[in-house]
Amino acid sequence: MYLSSLYLKNFRNYNELIINFNPKLNIFIGKNAQGKTNILESIFFCSLLKSHRTNRINDLIRFGEDRFTIEIKGKKDNLKDIETNIVLNSDGKKFISFSNFKVQKISDFIGYIKVVMFSPEDLKIIKESPIIRRKFLDMSISQLDNKYLKYIISYNKILNMKNILLKNETIDDTLLDVYDHQIATFSEFIIRKRVNYIKYLNRFSCELHDKISNFNEKLKIAYKTFLNLECNDLEENIDIRNEIFDILKRNRKNDKIKRFSTIGIHRDDFGVYLNERQIFNYSSQGQQRSATISIKLAIVEMIKKFTGEYPVLLLDDILSELDKSRRNFVLNFIENIQTFITGTDITECISKDYSIFNIKNGMVL
Repeated sequence: MYLSSLYLKNFRNYNELIINFNPKLNIFIGKNAQGKTNILESIFFCSLLKSHRTNRINDLIRFGEDRFTIEIKGKKDNLKDIETNIVLNSDGKKFISFSNFKVQKISDFIGYIKVVMFSPEDLKIIKESPIIRRKFLDMSISQLDNKYLKYIISYNKILNMKNILLKNETIDDTLLDVYDHQIATFSEFIIRKRVNYIKYLNRFSCELHDKISNFNEKLKIAYKTFLNLECNDLEENIDIRNEIFDILKRNRKNDKIKRFSTIGIHRDDFGVYLNERQIFNYSSQGQQRSATISIKLAIVEMIKKFTGEYPVLLLDDILSELDKSRRNFVLNFIENIQTFITGTDITECISKDYSIFNIKNGMVL
């Protein structure tokens, strides 16, 4: 797939912008704080209805305005048209349509435009808390599996209801049983999907990192679950749901003391290892950046494997941080993928077709 054009109205520092894209490579050049990343952010928003930089809606709306508009057009590999329109008000109300179809549920829209982005913020996936890795994992799977997103939404809804109940002075154990049975049902589906996704992510990431590190580093990704089962056995185990319910029930006394649900998939994690050691403890900033790039490029390959077409790739200010060998690896990798790059002046190294856009004060010159 590729994107052919973008229209912005009152998004970040853009008053109004119409831009036509190269189907291969698009390079945005400009000084800091001119609006290069904002263009990539708007494309990312059209995929997941989230910013990669903020959770505050008003941060995305141009100062003094009460809404923004994003419109994207493009084509799938089967030549089917892509057409998306998003209007978001300062009160959080969204108006979304694609291919002239009005979207009623966010879960019906996620994944319509598949995007993989690498930005400096993505190092948090390796360096910071499990909640960041869970969000990353859930968003990545949701692009491929609409049902997974619906189960995550349902799980969080029931978990919230359970946590409210646990804060009551008098707790109805029968109602807790009802919640835990529902949580166990959703959890079984979610865990199976996560474990299967991590299996492929580990395989593709390892293969890519072997190449990007010239076989000097061995990358490994492993899922960590609260279940008393080996992750390798989860796909074959036929009684995961009952096992989950039993664990939740055995932990109920602790939940009542803490007054919230202390165990479950909402506390699961995955580990990233370099040469068998936890990467955030035993690696340099450069090694962490390379590992994160390997993970993101692996997701590109996975989307191609499972959907038959490549996603759009967004690279925000990263090539300048790589040495020549790793930079050339990335440039070779993107040969058949529509890619958007910011903050680079390495056009002399690029052999494919490309367009350059000079960005200044929210304008394309």
